[in-house]
Amino acid sequence: MFVYEVNQYLLNLVNDMGLELHFVDMNRSGIYFADEKVIFLSNKLLEKNSDFEVTHELAHCIKKHEELKAYYHATDYSRRKLEFEANRIAIEILLFIWSNEYDLEREQLNAVKFMEYYNIPWNLESCVRESMLNYG
Repeated sequence: MFVYEVNQYLLNLVNDMGLELHFVDMNRSGIYFADEKVIFLSNKLLEKNSDFEVTHELAHCIKKHEELKAYYHATDYSRRKLEFEANRIAIEILLFIWSNEYDLEREQLNAVKFMEYYNIPWNLESCVRESMLNYG
């Protein structure tokens, strides 16, 4: 089994936020536990680039979604709204990393390559393209 490394910038961000990151055997891709300051990711993600999942869970922390637990569980709409917000923030963080690692200008950004590299679900393509238009 090939194991991908989590981006060093993301690992530093996790540490700077006082969080721990653990890969464990579980059926979901990831979860953030605010009380324990821990992000758990599925160890199945070790076989692919898991930076999107790491960043998605970080986004929940950044936006303090744990304070909205009742809202999150109230309706399917409210859950989807908070998950989309975490996805959008994750995309923006990864876009910053991507453009800086490869020294890209906004005109050089390629949504398909970006999404494939970070294993971003295709239902988020419009969010990626919008973030790229607004980047910089």
